[in-house]
Amino acid sequence: MEIETLVLGSFETNCYLLKKGNEALLIDAAGSWRRIAERVGNCELKGILLTHGHFDHIGAVDRLVSEFGCPVYMSRDDLVLLDDPEINSLAGITATVKTRPVFIEEESLKIGSFDVQVLFTPGHTEGSLMFIIDGRLFSGDTLFYEGVGRTDLYSGSWAKLQQSLTVLGRLPYDMKVYPGHGPSTTVGHELSYNPYI
Repeated sequence: MEIETLVLGSFETNCYLLKKGNEALLIDAAGSWRRIAERVGNCELKGILLTHGHFDHIGAVDRLVSEFGCPVYMSRDDLVLLDDPEINSLAGITATVKTRPVFIEEESLKIGSFDVQVLFTPGHTEGSLMFIIDGRLFSGDTLFYEGVGRTDLYSGSWAKLQQSLTVLGRLPYDMKVYPGHGPSTTVGHELSYNPYI
């Protein structure tokens, strides 16, 4: 599996384009839809996975769906963020999504040739998710390099985030982590050096 990191938007969101053969899967969709579409190229975009519904992770969703006709997957608990810019804004920036998503309710998904393990990790938002694909953890804004996502925005909860982070203790130390912002890391490094865990 190939992984390409696209750092997009004014909040420098990490969007991950995964490719297997002629199939692609996108994790989060910020910033310029054209830049993402260029990197998809001739691949068939099988879906967009949203780690959560914040504006800086969803801005390109509708245009990409229009371009590729792919489904969007997310937690039902973050649907309100797609619809209401009043609760989904920061520094005057907002985003909404008209595309109706497929709600993730099971712990595993099959999207084309991609096998996705879903971790339900509320805290940054009520509907925050992490995904394990081919032995890599895509952590959204739940976990960063030596940091974690903020919990002072709509539906955030520090207590829930702390509980969600306990899942890391059940994962391999050498598992690589691809967060929603900033550099990649490993589970072991975060367990050893992240002051919030």
